[in-house]
Amino acid sequence: MALRTNIARRSGSARYYARLGIPRDLQHLYPAANGKPRQELWKSLETTDPREAKARVLPVLQTWEREFAEHRARLVQLREITPEDVQAAVWDHYREELDTLDREHQALPSPGEVTGAKAQLMADLATRAAERKATEHLRDKNGNPIKLDPPKGWAVPPPPPAPGLVALHYTLDYSALAGAREFQEDSRAKRLATLRRHLATGETALVEYAADALIERKGLNVGKGSFAYRDLCTKLMRAEIEALTRGAERAGGDYTGRPRDELVRPPLTVVSSATAAPGEGILELFDTFASQNPKGVTSDTLRMNRKIIELFADFAGARTPAASITPKLVGKWIDALHTFPIKAAEVRDFRDLSFREIIEANKRVGKPVLSPKTINKYLSALGAFCLWLKKRGVLERNPVEDQYLSIDKDVQRVRSYTSEELRRIFAAPLFTGAESEDRLDRPGEHRVRDHRFWLPLMSLFSGARMGELAQLSVADVRQQHGHWVMRITREYEDGKATKTTKTKASQRVIPVHPELIRLGFLDYHARQVEAGSSRLFPEIKPDVRGQIAGHFSRFYGRYLAKIGVKDDRMVNFHSFRHSFVDALRRAGYRDEEFGFLLGHTQATTTGRYGNLAEGELAQRVKLIEVVTYPALDLTKIDAST
Repeated sequence: MALRTNIARRSGSARYYARLGIPRDLQHLYPAANGKPRQELWKSLETTDPREAKARVLPVLQTWEREFAEHRARLVQLREITPEDVQAAVWDHYREELDTLDREHQALPSPGEVTGAKAQLMADLATRAAERKATEHLRDKNGNPIKLDPPKGWAVPPPPPAPGLVALHYTLDYSALAGAREFQEDSRAKRLATLRRHLATGETALVEYAADALIERKGLNVGKGSFAYRDLCTKLMRAEIEALTRGAERAGGDYTGRPRDELVRPPLTVVSSATAAPGEGILELFDTFASQNPKGVTSDTLRMNRKIIELFADFAGARTPAASITPKLVGKWIDALHTFPIKAAEVRDFRDLSFREIIEANKRVGKPVLSPKTINKYLSALGAFCLWLKKRGVLERNPVEDQYLSIDKDVQRVRSYTSEELRRIFAAPLFTGAESEDRLDRPGEHRVRDHRFWLPLMSLFSGARMGELAQLSVADVRQQHGHWVMRITREYEDGKATKTTKTKASQRVIPVHPELIRLGFLDYHARQVEAGSSRLFPEIKPDVRGQIAGHFSRFYGRYLAKIGVKDDRMVNFHSFRHSFVDALRRAGYRDEEFGFLLGHTQATTTGRYGNLAEGELAQRVKLIEVVTYPALDLTKIDAST
């Protein structure tokens, strides 16, 4: 397009303007003009000189072109609105508006409070009148009122307001209190009448805030002024009209009403439309269950279980009563869990989305979904809660019974690393030298010698779990009978667990492998002792769920992907434990001969406190020393700082 066609004057103005046509595919993103799609952008160039206008127009056009490009980039990420989106939005708007109306109604003063306020008003006015009368006679010889100074050290009070203003202030307070109910009823009636009038004329101003919030939250490709936008607003108005109608009924004492507009109904994925009375909702009762903690589980487990129950409540409906949890509802939740992505809370694309919205979004994102083992974990959390509800008389039976998924325990979920994978891991820059903290997957001179370096090596040569190693204290690494060992234990402080293990039997003593000593592990330990650190890896901080190794777990998984090792869910940090077992088997040992090194035997006193007899420790040292990885060359790793 020639430059002169982008410069124009408006009728009656001497100034020049920049103008540019809006591409047809983007016109729905711009506010409509006179009910028609906007086709052009205009901007004053603030000049009447044509040469100056030519000089100024280019930056404006470039800004608009960038804006078009940004819109197109965003549209690629947006999705079209579906009937399910609209149905869920209508139902949510109805429930939210009705809940708001209920809260406003419950906040109104009762007739007794109004009567009490009137009595207080009369008493206060009488007191004020008596105070004025008692001081009227205090005048000087000229007839002027005497000002009484307060005792020494007292603050001087502000002058009292005029008697008429005091009476007006108290009267207005009482009037507002006494008229609150009438004012609320009048406000609701006016909004209801306005919404009905707007519904008839096509005006959408009163509900556009709700439509805009929905579009932004879900990332929908719905432009203002489009048919889809007007349709959504129209249906939101119908939902609010139903909510105001129900609110008026409830204000009159009738709570039996249900939406008469066929549009306003729960989405098909919501099994129960019953509304919980105060204190009878799923999450409310779970909080009571958690506070009682009948099984005495850890606070971390309670936090995790609440997140699971929040997902279930989101699926069932936030206001669904706990008494409505049925085997059918649990079964439908299980079906949905089979399509729910793993670690959804950590995925940016799922942020602020509901349970059902996450499932829909994952059809586009393609994240892996929950495994049967994880689904059973979710069912276990729900089942413990439902068992408590049954004991409380809320449920007649535990609806989770007989619904657990059958799992073939012979199917391996995590495998050992191959020799090539181990070689690639320990030849990676994290161990041999990286470019920088921000480029740990690129070779360079930057050396990482904290927990990120040591935890994989320690697990490879001990078979210990990530969390067991991450929580080690400096005192857990010590000498016994001339051998360096690591103690894996449980510990408590003020009734709270400071160190945990998977089971009681997991408490054990593991000799430090000679290869770790060669790599400088004892030197690292000595530096922590010299620094006065109580923990072996003081830089490790628990994540938001309280898991000591949560941050490292995510870091390690991403790092494996960057170096081309992690290509399926069967490879993770736990693979070191499997590789350790394979090394013992290669050395000719049977599983039952080394199970205690992995914590697979019954818990013992020596396992907990680490007071091993010299002969027993020597047996463990012998087992540890046979662990080798022939295809792995660690001589290129320099553990010095």
